[in-house]
Amino acid sequence: MPMLLHPWIHEARLALARGGGWRRWRMRAALVALGVAAVVCLRLWSAEAAALPAALPRLIAQLPLPFGLLALVFAYGLARGRLIALDDTLRHGWWAAAPIEPARATRTLVMLTLIAGLAAMLVVALALAVLGGDSQAQRGAGAILIAGVALGTALGLISALRHRRHPARRMREGARQPLFGLTWLDDARLPHVSDWQRREALLRWRRGGHAWMIGAVLLAMPGSTGAASGAGVLLIAIALAWFSLVVQACAEASADAERLLTSTARAPHALARAAWRYPAFAFACAAAFAAAGAALLSLGWRAAPVLLAILAVLCLPALRSFHRGAPR
Repeated sequence: MPMLLHPWIHEARLALARGGGWRRWRMRAALVALGVAAVVCLRLWSAEAAALPAALPRLIAQLPLPFGLLALVFAYGLARGRLIALDDTLRHGWWAAAPIEPARATRTLVMLTLIAGLAAMLVVALALAVLGGDSQAQRGAGAILIAGVALGTALGLISALRHRRHPARRMREGARQPLFGLTWLDDARLPHVSDWQRREALLRWRRGGHAWMIGAVLLAMPGSTGAASGAGVLLIAIALAWFSLVVQACAEASADAERLLTSTARAPHALARAAWRYPAFAFACAAAFAAAGAALLSLGWRAAPVLLAILAVLCLPALRSFHRGAPR
């Protein structure tokens, strides 16, 4: 291993060679395959449906500021979160006891940021090529999205390195009491799993988790948007941001509960039965808020399958955690 980089690179390479990387990325690969299949199905369906994918690059080229801001905010949030998590692992995990100079960790973060940024730009270019359409519109849309991704990734790296020097002050850990009591969601066999999930999600939401998603929607909203339309878009954005945060919190809480209960005797699928209750309740709440937003936008019943499909995709982390909690 070169002395310039952290030896964690070698560890990650060994895990990738043993199949750990594929297990971690197979869900993302499945989502990419579904997106490509959706574009192919639209092209084979009819002439009107085939024109929909090609219209997206033209729309991006006509509205550069909203889509550029969306790409910037998405790249910034993703890069910042992943880099901070990796930096905390290198500095506070089991690598913390190794005699490694901090500059090697910094160089590793910079190198990974460059690789991830280039990979993201390549994905954007390939996605626009798959969508098809006018070549001039593709070039314009590609320049807008790639510029947003590059700037967002760079800002994410700067913010992650600044977070190391000036760690943000967290809110007090005791602020986990929910506004409404939901004790009826608790399972009789494992009554604390649902409460654990709920408190973890509540703490993350009160700390401002996924607020960047709502901010991105507000930045991308045109100034001429009406009050009803703006309220509808905001309701849908809040529902999706809150539900995605709840699902991630529930997945991590379920994984932690599974590790704690590994050596205990419990009925088959007991953890999965206890862990699905709060995510299901959150799904119903998010669907209700999204439906209210769709009603304000006058989208009609045809928008329901799209919103439900988005919520179903956001459920994938919870389904993976329930699969890990199932007996083997």
